[in-house]
Amino acid sequence: MKNKIAILLAVLTVLSVALAIGYRMYRTSQSSPMPPVITFEEGVPSVKTNASDAELLQGVTAYDPEDGDVTASLVVESVSSMTGKNNVTVSYVAFDSKNHMTRAARTVHFTDYTDPVFALTQALCFKLSNNIDILDYVKVNDVVDGDISGQVKYSLLGDTVSLSTVGEYEAELRVTNSLGRTIHLTVPVVITQTDPNSAKITLDKYLIYLDKGEEFNARDHVVSYIANNSLRESADGLTISGSVDTSKSGTYIVTYTYYGSPESSTRLIVIVA
Repeated sequence: MKNKIAILLAVLTVLSVALAIGYRMYRTSQSSPMPPVITFEEGVPSVKTNASDAELLQGVTAYDPEDGDVTASLVVESVSSMTGKNNVTVSYVAFDSKNHMTRAARTVHFTDYTDPVFALTQALCFKLSNNIDILDYVKVNDVVDGDISGQVKYSLLGDTVSLSTVGEYEAELRVTNSLGRTIHLTVPVVITQTDPNSAKITLDKYLIYLDKGEEFNARDHVVSYIANNSLRESADGLTISGSVDTSKSGTYIVTYTYYGSPESSTRLIVIVA
């Protein structure tokens, strides 16, 4: 008899615990309803890189079981680094009236994205010195972030550790924009015993990008130079060496030289993509 009573008490205890757990789950489900559901129109939307949040929210809706349409609560939470060909992942958040939150993400295509573009304010040719910093002459413009020149890093290639001796070197420039795209560019650096450009040969640019097949005339990039204490505003009197084949991708060097006393030169880097 005692055994039966003990078993009965155990069963009742288990049932009580089960009922208590069930009741708590029921109360929880009543006080914490399902969060909103975010839905997207089919396909991958295309926007410009400067798209506003309102544009990124086009084609996105949110519905809550209790509140109904809560699309107005949607916000853009984040934009990922670049994935694939000019695509990013945009994350969205929606809220209901009780501040229950849900997240969802979709792929968005940038129609006008281009990689950061390097520029030089002068040829990277210097008189031997203890304070040469090639980054003083490197600029970078990015379609997303604008001027990101201050984020450029560089390293000397090969066994070179510094620009402390006369010679010709190679440096790799690199920069990363806010979308996580890192661009590298290898450029020549020349260190000479004396001023390499005493004639002040000035070009309109010292680094240019050309598309395949685009026309190129090296003389067109000469602004001026000084010869016999006189300013000359043309390429006449300069010797131009180095060919550029715009039918082939690659990096080309064009050298402009004035054979005066002393000899003077500068360089133009041409990148054919």
